[in-house]
Amino acid sequence: MFKLAATTLAAVLAAGVALAHMGATGIVAERMAAMKNMGRELKAIGDMLVGNAPFNAAAVARHADALHENCHRTTTLFPPGSIDHHSRALPAIWEKPEAFQDAMQKLHNATETFAATAPLSDRTALAASFEQIRKICNGCHQTFRSPDN
Repeated sequence: MFKLAATTLAAVLAAGVALAHMGATGIVAERMAAMKNMGRELKAIGDMLVGNAPFNAAAVARHADALHENCHRTTTLFPPGSIDHHSRALPAIWEKPEAFQDAMQKLHNATETFAATAPLSDRTALAASFEQIRKICNGCHQTFRSPDN
């Protein structure tokens, strides 16, 4: 189940992003790039956790740090008025800013926990922490991101 969930999360994050990026500029392009980077980090981590790539504790830690750093950036990449047809961001982000910021804070906390867990090389703890990130990402996407067309 975890293997399917991790693979699905990585595929969903990677798919559609390339098409949406065409024509995006400014802050919209920046946030799309940050989200794409987060997707790449999640895919690399997920692949190692489910055995699609050799497990490398140092690499997991690097990916976790990069994931967390991109998470920091996302909180500033959705200023009022930055809705754009190139983006899959829904108006709910700006209509419910407290709920969106709460979701982003949950993601920040989860990536911080994962980054702190990564150097321990405890695959069971890493898998549980990764699952929390997956759930947070999926929940946020359901509310604040339009589905793939």
